[in-house]
Amino acid sequence: MHAALAPDFPDGAVQIDAGGCRLFGVWSRPPLPGRTTLVFLHDGLGSVETLRQLPVRLADALNLPAFAYDRHGYGRSDPADRFSADFMSEAADQLELVLEAAGIEDCCLVGHSDGGTVALLHGARYRGRVRAIASIAAHVRRDRLTLGQVRRHLEMVDDVPDWMTRFHGARAAHLLRIWAEAWLQCGDWNICDEIAAIEAPLLALQGEKDAYGLPDQLEDIGRAVRHAETDLLDGAGHFPHLEEPERIVRRLRNFLGPHCCRHAASSQGQ
Repeated sequence: MHAALAPDFPDGAVQIDAGGCRLFGVWSRPPLPGRTTLVFLHDGLGSVETLRQLPVRLADALNLPAFAYDRHGYGRSDPADRFSADFMSEAADQLELVLEAAGIEDCCLVGHSDGGTVALLHGARYRGRVRAIASIAAHVRRDRLTLGQVRRHLEMVDDVPDWMTRFHGARAAHLLRIWAEAWLQCGDWNICDEIAAIEAPLLALQGEKDAYGLPDQLEDIGRAVRHAETDLLDGAGHFPHLEEPERIVRRLRNFLGPHCCRHAASSQGQ
């Protein structure tokens, strides 16, 4: 069940093998020797396309390579029959295979929503490649807002929104179902204890009006990772990088720049 999407792939598109799973990726700016790569992780019902201009705009602002990919089951990557209740944990482990297959030895992770959770889990488990992490609207537990949205989306399976079909083609209804079912299965899921192991610099952002997670998700991240910078964005919702792109690019640039670009400068000086 491959997605029925437009056959013309964007510039920089690649197909990589991550543990026998074929994943679709895009280099918004090509890799450069000695330069830290920005790696972008999409939301729970998203794809490379739902990140819109964030990868290229941030890459341009920092003069760094940028890579994004469709996780297993999404977009143009191999389909998934189902997601387990630990699907974000599994995606965090698969990310290490993705980085290896893409030849990315040094990176900063930027993840939105479920992608932010994947970035946090990966940063707690794998420290060799990750220079810094930025999460936007990440979930660290299932709260009442998340649960309400999951149930609402499950009711949409028989009338899938056009935007899902645009990003996922013929698999859209199936993806919506298995994503919602996985979230419903996760029960009292909470990753705060695990992400306390994060050593990399961390910036966590969340919109004040996020309809998919309570503001105390951000507070939980700050308590778990004591060195984290946290910022509750006034007036923003669940997609601040689409609602206020200039504000978010500026905030990410100011945080990531010292960690990514200092390394690039020292590498060039060797």
